[in-house]
Amino acid sequence: MRFRVLLSMVAIVAATGELHAQYSGDALRFSQSQSGANARFKAIGAQTGIGGDLSSIGANPAGLGLFTRSEFSFTPEFNSYNSEAEYLGQLTSGKKDQMSLGHAAVVWHSKVSKPKGAKLDEGWISFNFGLGYNRTKAYTDNILFTGTNPTNSIADYYSQLATVNYGAPSTLPAGTLERMAYDNYLIAYDSANGDYFPETDVNNVQTKNDIRSGSQSEFNFAFGANYSNQFYIGASIGISNINYTSAANYKERGFNVTENNDYDLSYRQSQITKGSGVNAKLGVIYRPIPAIRIGAAIESPTWYTIDDTYSEVLDTKYGKNRVDSQFLNQEEYYDFSYKLRTPLKFSGGMGIFFNKQGFISADIDYLDYSGISFSSADNNPGDVILDNNRAVLNNYKSAINYRIGTEYKIEKFMLRAGYGIQGSPYKNLDKERFKTTVYSGGLGYRFNSYYVDMAYQNMVYNSDIKPYTLNPGVTPAALIKNNRNNIFLTVGKRF
Repeated sequence: MRFRVLLSMVAIVAATGELHAQYSGDALRFSQSQSGANARFKAIGAQTGIGGDLSSIGANPAGLGLFTRSEFSFTPEFNSYNSEAEYLGQLTSGKKDQMSLGHAAVVWHSKVSKPKGAKLDEGWISFNFGLGYNRTKAYTDNILFTGTNPTNSIADYYSQLATVNYGAPSTLPAGTLERMAYDNYLIAYDSANGDYFPETDVNNVQTKNDIRSGSQSEFNFAFGANYSNQFYIGASIGISNINYTSAANYKERGFNVTENNDYDLSYRQSQITKGSGVNAKLGVIYRPIPAIRIGAAIESPTWYTIDDTYSEVLDTKYGKNRVDSQFLNQEEYYDFSYKLRTPLKFSGGMGIFFNKQGFISADIDYLDYSGISFSSADNNPGDVILDNNRAVLNNYKSAINYRIGTEYKIEKFMLRAGYGIQGSPYKNLDKERFKTTVYSGGLGYRFNSYYVDMAYQNMVYNSDIKPYTLNPGVTPAALIKNNRNNIFLTVGKRF
């Protein structure tokens, strides 16, 4: 089964980059969200201490307290993903585009009734309620790499798995990856030494294409209040959803020494993951003087229930020199349900305002990714749960995210820019190489009770992908430079 193979990988290898054990890699993926929601704060980035924007519904709900009118907006987005991979000395690129709804929200302003003669700017001034949808992360990926391997083959990996887990071929269970490799004449058994060995030669051409799609999203029900135009508090409940799909195809062409024939193998993996969860946010904004706002927010872990469907198929086609040339195809499906708790998140921010001309804002987030936790959906912890929790503790650490942004007003136009760094979550890897850098900018226009905002965001980050892992042996790795270019357009109205 997939679970036993994963445990074997943990036992015999020490994978780097985004592959540690399959579910711990998924857990990290589902724990990292993107900042901003509508085009305004996609361009600015730093929003914790600003408020007065519909993005506050999914970030610092205290920002709802600064609304003085009701408001509605929606934000379609266009995502373009590009990757450049270096594998075994060869460069390859991949590309994928997608359009979707990024954000939609509404806030209802409710002024507190005061007795005649009372000061209108003292005490509780307003209670505002918000409802919003936010696409918190996109999985639009197309990773492609290829190269000629002078050292080993994926058959080396299959032979190591078979040697570690089983004895003679009669002990190889049907449906296991080791059995597939043996039936495809990729590995053979040495009865004298009691181990398996690869039947393939070196200098084989290896290619992998991993196409991912889907997204994470969140519905938020939020509340914000204004006290004396100086102190703002807020809270929200978020309903989160995961919809993630991955289709990976590893191909290898080379020469099979034992069969004295060319071979062409394809190892395909498919994953469909769906989940839902709940979280809560609390926030405050304090305005000691009109020109300064200081904000803080805490986001609880998201408690997910996740259903994962995985399939793998290995087939091998041999050349015409073999009399009984054949195309061997074996496919297995596995289902697994589990519960996931993401890390607690702390955010702080400050905004400095220049009369009514604009502001500069800065944010900082703290997350401890070693706090990711798995549990069984049926309250029966097994080896998969325990080993993935161990992988989280061994491979992930705390990280700090920084963002700085600005907005400047010229009559009815707004100019915006932002810059951010998301810290690396990996414990034993180069923190500079595995950080994420975000550059952004945008424009806004206000007329009557309407507004239109546009933003461009560029996100750059690195990852390492290993098509298979060896111990001992030189494991091939693809060095991936990921580049996301996103465009957001927000249309809104105050009422």
